Amino acid sequence: MKNKLSATFSQGFQSGEFIRVGENRDLSLFVGKDEKGNYAFDFRGSYVPVRIAQSDVITVQQGKSGEYCILRFSLCNNELLEYFSTFCQDLIDSTEYTKSDADAYKTLCSRYFSWKKLFRPNKSRMNDNEVMGLIGELLFMQDYMIPHYDVETALDSWMGPEKNHKDYSIGSVWYEIKTISVGKESIKISSLEQLDGDDEGFLAVYCLEKMSPTFSGIKLNELVKNLITKMGTVQNREIFMSKLSMYDFDFSVEYDNFVFTNVEFSIYRICDDFPRLCRKNIPNAINKIQYEIFLSELEEYKL
Repeated sequence: MKNKLSATFSQGFQSGEFIRVGENRDLSLFVGKDEKGNYAFDFRGSYVPVRIAQSDVITVQQGKSGEYCILRFSLCNNELLEYFSTFCQDLIDSTEYTKSDADAYKTLCSRYFSWKKLFRPNKSRMNDNEVMGLIGELLFMQDYMIPHYDVETALDSWMGPEKNHKDYSIGSVWYEIKTISVGKESIKISSLEQLDGDDEGFLAVYCLEKMSPTFSGIKLNELVKNLITKMGTVQNREIFMSKLSMYDFDFSVEYDNFVFTNVEFSIYRICDDFPRLCRKNIPNAINKIQYEIFLSELEEYKL
């Protein structure tokens, strides 16, 4: 799903060519290409600039032209244009009702600092299993938590990035998300606490098959981008991106080579007789336990 700025950027700008964007006529916002031919976002107005540190992917330029100042964000890697378009759209949305240039400048800088965490390719890498695990948690947010609750509740209940024992917890209900490769017969429970608890709980399992990079399937970067557009408010986007950064996620183009199709999704109710290990049944001298559960033995608990 591409936002409207993706289509705008694809029009084919000449170097140094910009067009005005956004519905807010009180601000002067532009997109186009800078003098080096890089895709760019401009804000032009009257404000007092401050020093801004650049990222590896988005350069920041500040200058003056006549009576107004210019704040420019330029993309250094064209392979990330689709995600840069989402960043620019967020800048436009965040200043939609802003009247003064000074307030707009502060907001744009703040949004850039938040996005900067996600534009740092080659600084970190997640392996196949980590990518699949994050995809599972994000699919559950997109397909279950947001439709059943709402965006704010889904974000507040998402505890996976904080390394809590449960991936989602809301009120007295909790959800543990597992993502496995197609053909795998069991799921790994990595700690005693993951399925332990007296409150009502559910185990959600995604079965993913890895496909070729040319397949039109599930990609981590695309999933993140789509969820950002669903966040609604600036505050929700800020919370979502902050939690993503806890996973060391960034918009690396290499993640686009990890393409999956969702073969099966199952959710199981965790009740008293569910096959699991609980702390109350384990000697206190035992500190850490990992075990696996055969999915074929869980049919009676499937919802």
